[in-house]
Order: sequence, then C-alpha cells, then structure tokens
Amino acid sequence: MNSRQRFSKYILIVILPLIILTITYWLYFDYSIQEERKAKAEWIGSVYQKSIDQVIRETKGNVEWLSRNSSIPYMDEKSKNQLLDSIKDTDPRYADIYLLDREGMTIHSTSKQPPQSKLIDHEDMDLAVNTQKAVMANKTGIDDLNCTCFTIFAPILEKNKEVRGFLLVQIKFDYLKNILNTLSPEQTVKLQTNEREKVDDINIGNVNPSSRWMTLPLTEAEWSISVKMLKKKDTQNIHIFYSFIFFTFIITHVIYIIVYEFLYRRNSKKQKQLIDDQKLNFVGTLAASTAHEIKNPLTGIKGLVQLLNEKHPDEQDQFYYSIIMKEIERINSIVSEFLILGKPMVQNLSSYDVRGIVAELRPIIESEARFYCIEVEWDIVRSPLPVYCTKDQLKQVILNIAKNGFEAMEQGKNLTIHIYQKKQEAIIEIIDTGHGLESNDIQKVFEPFYTSKKEGTGLGLFVCKRIIELFNGTIEITSKLSEGTTVMIRLPILKENVSK
Repeated sequence: MNSRQRFSKYILIVILPLIILTITYWLYFDYSIQEERKAKAEWIGSVYQKSIDQVIRETKGNVEWLSRNSSIPYMDEKSKNQLLDSIKDTDPRYADIYLLDREGMTIHSTSKQPPQSKLIDHEDMDLAVNTQKAVMANKTGIDDLNCTCFTIFAPILEKNKEVRGFLLVQIKFDYLKNILNTLSPEQTVKLQTNEREKVDDINIGNVNPSSRWMTLPLTEAEWSISVKMLKKKDTQNIHIFYSFIFFTFIITHVIYIIVYEFLYRRNSKKQKQLIDDQKLNFVGTLAASTAHEIKNPLTGIKGLVQLLNEKHPDEQDQFYYSIIMKEIERINSIVSEFLILGKPMVQNLSSYDVRGIVAELRPIIESEARFYCIEVEWDIVRSPLPVYCTKDQLKQVILNIAKNGFEAMEQGKNLTIHIYQKKQEAIIEIIDTGHGLESNDIQKVFEPFYTSKKEGTGLGLFVCKRIIELFNGTIEITSKLSEGTTVMIRLPILKENVSK
C-alpha cells in the first residue's frame, strides 16, 4: 500500500468520521443545551407567572371585598379620606386608592396629585359593571413617587345591585419586582400586554438582539411574561464534549490501525499467493516439458539395476542395489507429483467402489507398515461406496497420507483406516497416533512447498488436495500435539450402481 493510498484511507477512516461525528454530536450537544435552557426558563417563567397571578388574584379579592362590604357611599368626605388612607396602609403593595363615580371620574383618593386623565377605560368599566366583579385595567399609571403601577378596580354596588361607583387600587410594580428578584435575582424578565406593548421589565439592560425568550401568558390579566434564556456555559457539558472528541479520535485511530493491519495482511497474503502461483506455474511448465523425458531414462535405469541385482547376489551389492531402487522410486514419485502440477489434464473419471480401491492398496500399505514397525487397523463398511474418481490418483492420495502417518509415528504405534458412509458421502479416515501438529501448522499443510520433513518437497498434501477437489470432494486435517492426526476425505456417493 503506497503513501497516497494510506493517506486516502486515513482521511476516509479517521478524519471524515471524526468530522461527521463531531458535527453531529455538537448539534445534539447544542440542542440539548438549548432544551435545558428552555426548560429552565420555562420553569422560572411558570414560577413568576404563578407569583404574579397570585398577587393579582389576591388584590382582586381584597378590592372586591372592600367594595362590597364597606359603607363608603354613605360616609362624609373626611371619613372617606380616612378610610382610603387606612386601606392604603394595610398592604404594602398598594400605591394609591381611588374612589370613582359611575363615569369613572375621581371623587376621593389618597394621591396628593390629581390624575391627569381617567384612570379606567369605558370597556373596562363596562366589563366590571356586567360581571359585578373586580377587573384589572389595561392602562398602567404613575403614583406620587413616579413609580409604575397597574390598576385593579371593583364596582361599588347598592343593595339593589346597581353600580354607584368604583373602588380603584393601584399596585406598585416595584412590589412585583421585589418578589421576582427574590426568586431569581439574575434573571431578565419582561411584562407586556398581549399586543406586545411594554408593561414593565427587570434587568433589561442585559439584553441583546440575539437573546432568546420563553413567553408564558398570565391567567389573571391580558398580559404575558417573558423570561430570557440564560447563556451561562455548562462546564460539565463542555468537558463531556471534549472527552467525546478525544475518545472518538482514539477509537477512529484504533479502527484505522485494525483496518490497515487487515489490509496489510490481506495484501501480504495476496503477494504470497502470487509468488506461490508463479512458483507453481514455473514448476508446472517445467514438469510438462521434462517429466516424460525424465521418466523414460528412469525406466531404463530401473531395468538395468534389476538386471544387475539378479547377476550380483552378493549381500553387500544387494544392499546398494536396494538403495538405488528406492531412490529411483523416490525420483519417480516426485516426477509424478510434478505432472499433476502442470496444466489441467482431461480426467477420465469412472465409477469405483472405494472398498475395492482400498482392497488393492491393502497389501502395499501393510508392507510399508511392516517396514516402519507399525500396526494397521482396518474398519471398512460392508455396503458398497460408489464414487466418481480416477483409481490410480485416489490410490496415490490414500498411500501418500498413510506414508505420512507412518513417518510421524514411532515404532509399535497404530494406524487406523476407517471407511464408512455418512449421509450421501463416502468417508475415508486415516488416523495416526504420532506427534501431531500445532494449530498454526494445520492451516499451512495444504500450501505448496510447505513441509516439516527434512527431505520433503512440500507438494504431497497439496497434490492430494488438488486430486480430491477434482473428484468434487474435500480433505480435512485435525490434529493435537502428542496425540496424533486425523485426515478425513469426503467423496460424494453415486446413486447408480457401481460399474467397477
């Protein structure tokens, strides 16, 4: 993998996911903070709302009670003024008290300055007359101390329920401000009418155009209260965000390393496969061009050695001739393996009974077993096992695996050959009790040119696997160290009768 490819994969696996996850988490993080601020502002607004509504509700009740239970209309001027002053002094929220006639004009008041205009509109007066209850006026006023006030008034009723005048009370906004500041001194609050006209505000100097507000309507007045959402940074959430970026950075790099290692191993495997394929192509080409040329002189040499063996019966000569014959057989076996590595040849597959092939091999395998001082145990099913194969090649596979088992065992050990049927497959199991294989070696035994023998070519099991695959079968190896190795060959069973 070149540097450009590595950089591209780094961008794709690390940088791009990091950017996407960071942006996604930041949006979620910002949304959660806004929702948290919104919920907090909504909670504060609901507290303010309830507090203001409670003040207005209590004031309405008090004014309504005073208007219905006082004898103001029947008092003289002095008594009226004294009563209004006493009412004002009973509650700190009251700014001024007014006694109005049926037209809404001031008759008596606690204010030292006469009102500049009518304190209530005709619409509010009509509402109070019709409902005969206390009403909150839409207008706000100014008391003697130039403080903003809001107005609540109730009709004064005769015994026959006719309206004789109105009792009006002005409530100080400063009283409400003190309540709200006590609840949350840092909060910015606006009071406004439903038509967005300003009524009053608290800490409004901290507001900028980008500020966000939570607005709630009042139930006791046609007003709404707006609470500014605080922009105080949550240090804990910021730390969580930074931690998320850090761990995302680490995780993406871990993923990159894993992917890089995987791709590196895959490329290494491909390179090794390519090299092995090149070796096989070279060996196959060499085998195709020279195998027959080698086998012909070998046949001649073998015949001449047999003649010499007959003419020289001396024991020492016989020993040498036997060594020569074994080496010739070994050369012949290697050349035969090379032939299979060449270009694919047309296979003349026929139907054979596996039991018959094994029966023909039995004398040869037992002869080899005696040479290695090994006992062979046979376990062969009685029913036919017809398969499509080439007899000589299947013999070569079974004999090769049996020889491997002999070479892996010490003298006196047992080799078991088990032939049976499982479902629609003929099974050939060759089980040795040798030194076994490590798990890493089991994965490599079918690779070309891999061998654990000092004089091996590394082509035996590779050739066996190729032959079995030509018969649409499989070959598997299981092994444990110091316990032995089991080679299992699976071949599909034919449904028609055995021909040979």
